[in-house]
Amino acid sequence: MALHGNLNDMSVADLIQSYCQDQKTAHLLLTNQGQRAELFFKGGQVVHAAANGHQGEEVVYQTLAWVEGEFSLETGTEPPFVSIRQNWPGLLLEGSRRLDEAQAVPVQTQKEQKTMATKKKSELLAEMLTDLLEESSDIEGVAVVGIDGLVYSANLPYKALDETMVGGAAAAVQGLSKRSVQQLQRGNFNQTLIQGDGGNIIIHPLNSETLFIGLTGANVNLGMAFAETRSIATKLRSIM
Repeated sequence: MALHGNLNDMSVADLIQSYCQDQKTAHLLLTNQGQRAELFFKGGQVVHAAANGHQGEEVVYQTLAWVEGEFSLETGTEPPFVSIRQNWPGLLLEGSRRLDEAQAVPVQTQKEQKTMATKKKSELLAEMLTDLLEESSDIEGVAVVGIDGLVYSANLPYKALDETMVGGAAAAVQGLSKRSVQQLQRGNFNQTLIQGDGGNIIIHPLNSETLFIGLTGANVNLGMAFAETRSIATKLRSIM
């Protein structure tokens, strides 16, 4: 027996997360304004997707933007073949990044004007970030980026660390984190912590348009790092 529902009540991202975590073999049919897409689940992953003669990951990214429509899910249906190798968290993260890019200002001239208008602000930010790093005992790298991934200023610990990559990754993580907080009804998004065996990444919003990124070592006191992040954010807001 198929399960039917509305995408207003359960988003495509929620459906993917739910059925991948349940590790069910299933067939998900999605419809949206005359468009139709099919997703197949097996072994806790999305293994195949097809729509309008296309297949694979691009179909998943397309459906993640559907906020209206209906879905029908039937368990036990085997996929016809495998067209997707990316794991489901990676699909959602990339889909989130693309959604954020689509919502950003698309006209290059406007972005160039924005960059020119913030040139003086970038100089002030660079000076403040340098001073803050010298004062901090736990944070070893900092950046201020826009929610569209534009880097306003950065002071990173390694020359090989690409500022553009830092901005793009932070914007994508913030977008997914914010949506996750809303979907799981955890109130307003405050901060994201990512921990690796080589150190931590703290993403803290400064306002609705900009983010602060702090990089720490692996063995820092996170309580102190969070306190420093809040203090730094307060100072940065004064010139944003």
